[in-house]
Amino acid sequence: MSLSPSAKKICTFAVEHFAEFGYDASSLTVIAEQAGMRKASLYAHFANKDGLFNEVMDIALREERLAASNAFAAESGVPLPGGEYLNALHTRYASSPDFRFLLRTVYAPPLALREDVITKYRLFEADLRSLFIAALPRSLDPHNATTLVDAYLGIVDSLQVELIYNSPENYEARHRALWEILQRYPIS
Repeated sequence: MSLSPSAKKICTFAVEHFAEFGYDASSLTVIAEQAGMRKASLYAHFANKDGLFNEVMDIALREERLAASNAFAAESGVPLPGGEYLNALHTRYASSPDFRFLLRTVYAPPLALREDVITKYRLFEADLRSLFIAALPRSLDPHNATTLVDAYLGIVDSLQVELIYNSPENYEARHRALWEILQRYPIS
């Protein structure tokens, strides 16, 4: 969906607001004020809170798909793909309201939108799975490829949880340990 400049502006403020307060504690009045308009003007662009939230979710997922694609493209030819994507998680969490919103939403979805959020995130995970598998050596046994991709996605999940609920030191320790273990898996 192509958004008008005003709708884009609303989404910019909404993602930060939803990332900080979550769906239930977010206020369309506050989002509209931050965007420099009245709540009634916000409704000219989005039918309701769910509509705005879903649009912000779609934007955040597009951004995450782009980040993943760029990370995997940057490491062509490495024996074990996915390290660049993992290495960037912490930085993106600190700097990207879209990524903070995405993680908060995925790990604590609003009850009314839970199924939609989970479905959308599973599609992203399928894309991440495809990127990882496409970057593996073609000679790798299919069973080993499946094991590696499942372990990799488990690492992604674990690190995302660490970003939300733990300290940077715990995140770094978990990141190092899990990546080291994954690298020990036989690729050839």
